[in-house]
Parts: sequence; C-alpha cells; structure tokens
Amino acid sequence: MPTPAKTSPAQLASIARTLVETTGPDALTMGAVAASAGIKPPSLYKHFADRAAILKVVEIGILHELEAYLRRETKGVAPKARLIAMATAYRRFGLAAPNRYKAIYSGNAFTDPEIRTACLFSAQPLFEELKAAGIAEARILPLSRTLVAFLHGFVLMEIGNAFNLGGSIEEAFDSSLETILREIA
Repeated sequence: MPTPAKTSPAQLASIARTLVETTGPDALTMGAVAASAGIKPPSLYKHFADRAAILKVVEIGILHELEAYLRRETKGVAPKARLIAMATAYRRFGLAAPNRYKAIYSGNAFTDPEIRTACLFSAQPLFEELKAAGIAEARILPLSRTLVAFLHGFVLMEIGNAFNLGGSIEEAFDSSLETILREIA
C-alpha cells in the first residue's frame, strides 16, 4: 500500500505562491517549495513536472485574481470613468504586491495555451468595458494593447522606483490615461 501524500498540489501551489510573493518569481525553486512544505524535493515531482509547471499554476491563479479584482473595482456610470477606475485598480493591484505582479507576464503565454487562456480571461473586463464604451470591434484589441502596455510599463517603473526625474507621478498617470482614452466620452 503506497504511503499517503503529505501535501496536495493545491497546498504546494499555495506554498509556491507565498514564496513568489515573498521573494519574487525568479527566486522560486523546487528546493524552496519542498523546504517550505517540509518534504524532500523529489516528492514534488509527483505533482509538478518542474519549476515551470508549479509557476504556471501560480501565474494562472494570479491572472484569475486580477480579473476578479478588476471587475470588483471598476465603478462609475460613464464609460470613461469606468475605464479610469479599472486602470487605477490595475495599478493598485500591481503596487500592492510587486512580486505577485511580476509573475503574471512571464512570457509563457506565447507557448502555453493554458496561460494564454488565463491571460485572455483576465483581459475580458477591459474588452467588455471598451465595447460598452462604444469602441468599434476592430479597435478594441489595439486600444486594449495600448492601455495594457502603458499600465504594465508604468507599474513596473513604479515598482522599480524609476520615476525620479521630478514632477507628479499621479499627474503623469492621469494625463497618460487621458491621452490613451481620448476617443471615449
């Protein structure tokens, strides 16, 4: 009769998530997960093929969390106000837990269909808001790419304390959003 597992995949993913949030996605190792779980590293391979597999579970979970957060935090009546609220929520999400945020753009969406699906899932609130704002279908994807690229870059620069030339960061954020969303009433 086999020995019962001391940890489940969900428990190991939770441990990996905590490690990512504490030390960053680049520092996540199978050894660190095993040590935190109180097991030997080979035991992890019963549940996850490698580091990429456990990081994938963490990344997908964070993307789903981002989607729910954006839906919950998008408020307002006017389309532009709702999009500004969503962009501001996205920024808060990233700044609240920088290491968690850094895990969601791993680049694996290009090669992993499950991560790609999670990325598209997390973008649905933005697509829906742009459609509700009356943006033509052909413009939704390009405009969402522009907005997400701006937000991602802005958040990473804030996390890295790269805004050190003076001026108000809030004014820069607000005026950039105004420029990107200028076609929305």
